[in-house]
Amino acid sequence: MIFKRIGSICFALAFMLAIVVFANVGAEYIPREIAKTGMIISGGTALLMNLLSFRYDSYTENNNLVFWIGSVLVFAGLIMKIRYIPYNQMILIAGLGIVGLSYFYNPFAKKDTQPEDELLDQ
Repeated sequence: MIFKRIGSICFALAFMLAIVVFANVGAEYIPREIAKTGMIISGGTALLMNLLSFRYDSYTENNNLVFWIGSVLVFAGLIMKIRYIPYNQMILIAGLGIVGLSYFYNPFAKKDTQPEDELLDQ
């Protein structure tokens, strides 16, 4: 899966740039504003690549589109917060609420239509 591999590389790059932005480690090599922009671009690319790989890996039951919708909202809220755009907290709270809901509810999960005939304790 090429999308997953590209997504993993972009996530690693985003985390390394986040260390530069938030911990000022390596700030003498990479200016903070360039690291911040690179972190946003590589994080967004990684999120997009994982969303595309979700489409191809949709045969597994653990994948949940509701989780990805919430993740996109959280990402948009974080960009709004970094860029000081108003109403960023409402977007973040909505995204986190949707992500939290996705752990309890998956509308795309396959329903088990065949009843179990076996008893565990015979």
